[in-house]
Amino acid sequence: MKRLLSNYRVAGETILVVAVLVVIRAVLWSVGVTGMETTPLASSIIGGGVFVMGLVVAGTLSDYRDAERAPTDVAASLYTFLREGEAMSAVWGKPDLPTLRQRLISVVTGLRADINDGTGRECQNAVEELGDSLLELEESDVPANYIVRLRSEQAALRKSTLRVYHIQREEFLPSAKAMITSLVAIILVMLMFTDMGGYVESLVTVGFLSFFFVYLLRIIDVIDKPFKVGQERTDDDVSLFLLTEFVVHAHAGEASGDLSGADVAARAEVIEERLTEVEEAQAAADEAAEAGEAPEVDEEAARAAAAEIVESYPAESPGTGDDARRG
Repeated sequence: MKRLLSNYRVAGETILVVAVLVVIRAVLWSVGVTGMETTPLASSIIGGGVFVMGLVVAGTLSDYRDAERAPTDVAASLYTFLREGEAMSAVWGKPDLPTLRQRLISVVTGLRADINDGTGRECQNAVEELGDSLLELEESDVPANYIVRLRSEQAALRKSTLRVYHIQREEFLPSAKAMITSLVAIILVMLMFTDMGGYVESLVTVGFLSFFFVYLLRIIDVIDKPFKVGQERTDDDVSLFLLTEFVVHAHAGEASGDLSGADVAARAEVIEERLTEVEEAQAAADEAAEAGEAPEVDEEAARAAAAEIVESYPAESPGTGDDARRG
């Protein structure tokens, strides 16, 4: 039920706005403001608004699809780093696996912290710290071509991280968004003062068209910031579940091959719940700081707690099903 309500969150918020607009139109009609007669020009204005909004939504969807690929690219590079590092350590004794796992996990915690903070660059710093493990390999007997392969994966991580930062911060054509917002406002005002053929017809037309235009505006707002964590995250946002599952595999180490899909999902759910609690506390602290109040949770302490949760999560933690959830 909670998931269903989350899917219809935008629709519910839109209905509230539509209800207000319909009530305003009914009040205007009741006081004698029936409005102007419907003309071909009015129909053209509405059709033009639909066309322009379609173009903008199509443009923002391309950014959203690009955002959906970013967690997959990050997870793939992290898995490559981990598995190659384990293989090299088994043969040449380098790199130091516990340190490498901790650095890889820091990439995940850093990315979540940056998304939650909005302006942080902890993930980027974590990606650069992987270079220390690569320097460790260069001082060993590991063949150069193996190291070059990991260097390329570090570059891929850097690229994916910067893509997330760029998509999360930049709006798609702010001027175009301002234009369609103004256009929607003009159309809604026009509908308030247009007689669509009668009282009931006018209310129905206002309700339908206002729902359509306001809903599209809300969708553009959702797509514009595709990454969210903590209490603000909804099903409309890009999921980071692959990164959380990577944390499970990193903790399990070589034994991760014995984990079933259900076991990994259950352990990832435990980590996700714990991280969400910390991120909600951090968000509350940020809101209190913006309001000039004393935060109940120190921001640095919240970030440290988030890192500690995933870095200290035991590989032998609860297995599958209900046992994992109780853990």
